[in-house]
Amino acid sequence: MQQQVIAEQVKVQQVEKEQQVKVQEAEIARREKELIATVLKQAEIERQRIETLAAAEKQRLIVEAEGRASSIRAQGEAEAEIIFKKGDAEARAMNVKAEAFQEYNQAAVIDKLLTGLPDVVKALASPLANVDKITIISTGNGDAAGMNKITGDITKMAAQVPALFETLSGMPLSDLLSKVRKIGDKPPKPDVLPPSAGTGK
Repeated sequence: MQQQVIAEQVKVQQVEKEQQVKVQEAEIARREKELIATVLKQAEIERQRIETLAAAEKQRLIVEAEGRASSIRAQGEAEAEIIFKKGDAEARAMNVKAEAFQEYNQAAVIDKLLTGLPDVVKALASPLANVDKITIISTGNGDAAGMNKITGDITKMAAQVPALFETLSGMPLSDLLSKVRKIGDKPPKPDVLPPSAGTGK
């Protein structure tokens, strides 16, 4: 009987030990799950934080790039507008100038040409201004040599100015002057139709 009681006690102790082991295993499993949950939760929080920062940085870079692109586009448009306005102003000025030139009559054109001729002659004669001293040796052939020859050459240079003008402009001076209105002529007025013209009345 005593052996049976001891055997039963041993069995009870074994059962108790097995139960304690199961309780410990359950506790270990619980702690393991808690630890995994805690670590994973922290890792998930960190991942979300990094993703949020990355998204914010990406958005910031996009906004900066769009701002730079907008600024460059605005600057380009402003420069294009300036160029356009400058070109438009120059074109208008040239139109006004052309209209003014069309109003010139023969006297004005001749005045322009004649007042410009001294500058051309001066430019042609300017090399002579660099000459410090001229020594003239005359053989006595009258006006073919000496001082008369120099002044004659200068006169010939001045006489060639109209030909120079024709060469540079590609237009004979006589043709130019024939297209200019005579003094006292008035420019032709544009054809103006009476109010009833074109209406069939």
